[in-house]
Amino acid sequence: MDLMDLLFDTYAVGKISGLGALQANTDHRVTASTDRLAALEYRYERLHVVTVALWSLLKEHTGLVDADLKRFVASVEASESKPHGAPGTMKCGKCGRIIRQSATRCVYCGSAVTSGDAFQGT
Repeated sequence: MDLMDLLFDTYAVGKISGLGALQANTDHRVTASTDRLAALEYRYERLHVVTVALWSLLKEHTGLVDADLKRFVASVEASESKPHGAPGTMKCGKCGRIIRQSATRCVYCGSAVTSGDAFQGT
């Protein structure tokens, strides 16, 4: 083996070692993302169960029906879609949709909103 082969082999081993570290970092990020997704799915399911329970309780004690909820949801959605510049709203920097000024994440695209204030209005 001559000096050039030795240098090339040393270079190749260094590159392969670097790829191993990159793979380990990628594996860690994928695992962390998977864990965050599982936690989010759990929170979503719990929120769904609580929402169904609250709606059932409300219907039982007030006589409201599903049509009342649908009408109220439509009303809230209409009030949430105020034009930009309306008090308490701002435009998402990523997707351009109108969101609450108190948002720390866009509810449409999930982008972090750096200008949001989660404590506004509290």
